[in-house]
Amino acid sequence: MEKAYIKLKVKLSLKNFGQLKSGIMETNGKLQFVSMPDIPNSSKRVILEYVFANHTNYQFWSRVKVVDREPKTVNDCPAWDSYMWNSVYQKDSEFIPMLTKPVAMFENPFLKSPHKLVLCDMWKTNDEPAGINTRVQCLETMERLKNDPKTGFRPKVPHDPWFGIEQEYIVTRSDNFPASYEPKDNDYSTLILYCSMGHVHDRNVALERDLSMKHLQACIYAGVNACGCIRENGPSQWEYQVGPCPGVEIGDHLQMSRYILLRLGEQYGLRVTLKSVPVRGEAFFSSGHLNFSVRKMREEGGIKFIHHAINLLAKSDPIPLLKIYDQTLDQGNTERLTNTSGRWHPKQDEFVFAGDRKDFTTIRIPPLVEAEGRGYLEDRRPPSSVDPYAAAAGLVRACIFGDFLRPGNEQLKDLSVWDKDPSEL
Repeated sequence: MEKAYIKLKVKLSLKNFGQLKSGIMETNGKLQFVSMPDIPNSSKRVILEYVFANHTNYQFWSRVKVVDREPKTVNDCPAWDSYMWNSVYQKDSEFIPMLTKPVAMFENPFLKSPHKLVLCDMWKTNDEPAGINTRVQCLETMERLKNDPKTGFRPKVPHDPWFGIEQEYIVTRSDNFPASYEPKDNDYSTLILYCSMGHVHDRNVALERDLSMKHLQACIYAGVNACGCIRENGPSQWEYQVGPCPGVEIGDHLQMSRYILLRLGEQYGLRVTLKSVPVRGEAFFSSGHLNFSVRKMREEGGIKFIHHAINLLAKSDPIPLLKIYDQTLDQGNTERLTNTSGRWHPKQDEFVFAGDRKDFTTIRIPPLVEAEGRGYLEDRRPPSSVDPYAAAAGLVRACIFGDFLRPGNEQLKDLSVWDKDPSEL
């Protein structure tokens, strides 16, 4: 394979080089990847790349279909079929034929418009969602905000839920350790890499930073509501943010952003992991902090409604929500929340709320929210592998409906509080 790449060392003029999508990537002087020039579309036929999460809900598969005309909405994209496991347990008996139903459509940053990326969810039959389909459950919870069938409560003002997710990831070696991990030369218990530039630890950072920025650009082109990116504090660790997105759209946009990231990783020849603990027993942890608000929280005096929601979370049994946040078999988030080597991650068995502080904090009110007296709350417990549909629904159930409240706190289930003026709280 390496010899084949070396043969591709053609004499590129500056003009031709400018036409390449990513140019040439060299590592240790060896050519590893040459991007092909854009191929113009001279036909009305359009390439649809169907994207769907597998049984983990954070790893992805794709298939390609060609249609005769450009779809105007996702409803113009036909359903298809594929095989998938019906549960996270990945049993051979559960690897069955399924329908892939399009739920969201994005521009294709790899092939460019008019070609599309089409996000799908999985169905056992036309009427029965697959066991791994958490999007349907999320839709049901968002509908419950409009009219709760358990209590009959309809808010006078629509809740209009918004979500944001801070997606961390790590660029790794083949042994799953971070690509720039150098324990002989660095004390990672004291090293601060967060947002840093020109650091002594910057081996490989130029390539990783280019991946981070190209990913942001690709998301924007696609129509994914990505709103920023940063270098995180771990070796070869990065973060980008998606949102605010209304309701179930947070899952659609995060899932497509993840797919775009992994596709770009292929092109760069980089291994990217969304696992919360890529190496068990080592202090490399990645998060998927979940930001949430309803309209009352964003309006004048909304801080009081934020505190009300936090009070519900503080008096809830954490176990059901933590199980929703981490549905993986390896339960890496449990290791992340019980490891005491760092102070930036929340604790598994202790609810900590200290305003805008991050130290071991479960729920945080960001400084700007505190200063303005309105905005959103941040739940710092979800892992980087979080299922966004399940997590969004779970947080709504916990801090709006009080579904996980401990006995003796039933009065907090009174939904009429959301119709009150802030001065009444």
